[in-house]
Amino acid sequence: MGIIFGIGYKLSKRRLFLIGLFGYLLANAAFFFFREGGFAGLEQGATGAGLGVFADLTFVELVSLLIVPSGYSFIYTGLLLLGYLFTSITVALSRKNAEA
Repeated sequence: MGIIFGIGYKLSKRRLFLIGLFGYLLANAAFFFFREGGFAGLEQGATGAGLGVFADLTFVELVSLLIVPSGYSFIYTGLLLLGYLFTSITVALSRKNAEA
């Protein structure tokens, strides 16, 4: 995802912050989804809850799950930002070399 954002958007502090925030929120939601059994396990006949894991959450619980950090969200966000920065710099340098 960071590579796609790096190709599509020019590098700026505002975009870096917005992409980091989006990745952080997405990582927290994904971690909750995996932890609560959104996917089926490897057992025979196992069924996953799917998006039903979010069905019984109140607004406060939803905000809490999106904001409270975990190690997974920090690692995912860091990798996302590294991919974005690396790709943005590479694309900017290739465009600069093409113009010269």
